[in-house]
Amino acid sequence: MFWLIAHMWGLLIAAFAIGLCVGAWAAAARQPVKRARAVSRFDAASAQASEPAILFERPDGEPDDLTQIIGIDIETARRLNDIGIFHLRQIAGWDEGAARWVELRLNDPGRATRERWAEQAASIA
Repeated sequence: MFWLIAHMWGLLIAAFAIGLCVGAWAAAARQPVKRARAVSRFDAASAQASEPAILFERPDGEPDDLTQIIGIDIETARRLNDIGIFHLRQIAGWDEGAARWVELRLNDPGRATRERWAEQAASIA
């Protein structure tokens, strides 16, 4: 009887080890597929994004208060300044491609479009 119990435990441990190996192999085989899909989505989004026509290295006159736009806080305004956006008229002139370009630079896809920054800037300016 002891011999049978010892063999059953040995077989259970072997089955568990095989299951771990197969699971790890399956998870590793799926990883490149996920990465390839993510890369292709990013490439598709960046292909549709075009750099805004007016970007400045420094403000053209006194910079506007970009926090007047609902959804732009002080940190986001600073990040917009870092990529060359200082004025409400710049944001008001965005088309869909320019908005996507800015969203990609801010690492926040869909935000400017969802919060309608261009429409808000046009009404303020």
